[in-house]
Amino acid sequence: MKPYKEIFDKIETTLRKVSTLSETEFNSRFGEFKNITYKNMQDKDIFWILVYVTFYSGMNAAVVSQKLPAIKRHLYDFEKVKNYSEKEINRILKDSDVIHHRRKIKACIENAKEFDRLLRSYGSFREYLESFGPLSEEETIERLRADLRYRFQYLGERTVNHFLTDLGLNVLKPDTVICRIFSRLGLIDNEKNIVQAIEVGKEIAKATGYPIRYIDIIFVKYGQKGEDSYFGLKDGICLKENPKCVICGVKDYCDYYASKRE
Repeated sequence: MKPYKEIFDKIETTLRKVSTLSETEFNSRFGEFKNITYKNMQDKDIFWILVYVTFYSGMNAAVVSQKLPAIKRHLYDFEKVKNYSEKEINRILKDSDVIHHRRKIKACIENAKEFDRLLRSYGSFREYLESFGPLSEEETIERLRADLRYRFQYLGERTVNHFLTDLGLNVLKPDTVICRIFSRLGLIDNEKNIVQAIEVGKEIAKATGYPIRYIDIIFVKYGQKGEDSYFGLKDGICLKENPKCVICGVKDYCDYYASKRE
């Protein structure tokens, strides 16, 4: 059995040390991610998750994060977005603050139409989700994944899990940052093994008692490049290039660190 709890606790502790936030601020801002659930979300908020995971797909996360306010200004309300024409697409593309990706904007419009059809059939997105059965069971999640990928554009193998993670379901988003950290720690065979990464996420949740969404944000901020003032971080630690192994709290578990010392 891997020391999942010990690894997570050391990563969390290291983040606390390098963050400029006070203990209270750290607990408050990161703690927000312990209480995320689709049950408390309005349908428009769920559609917004569908929009932003579309833009994160295959793109630099730091760049997308900077552009989200502008993207939200144009694409948050599915009831408006579903009626967008080429005129609205061109208007959005003239906004210098958005990501100029016509295909993704068009995908959001098509997804808004499908989202609206789904709500007309089920009444709410919550009712749609729960129609698959107990969402704590893997078989239910598998059926839900397949249906989401069938219905919505840009929900690929990784992105559909990003969507489920941000709904507060027990599914880890196997993005490149998390997979890199897991691989370096020897928790998965390689950075491309997203199936293993999802399973490791469940094991960490089981070992720590924390919800997946909290585990996700801790690992992401541990390995994500760039400043994040909200979390009091000047940069991540387990970076793709020039990782800060000297201050890393889990270097004793790290295959990557061990190989560099040989």
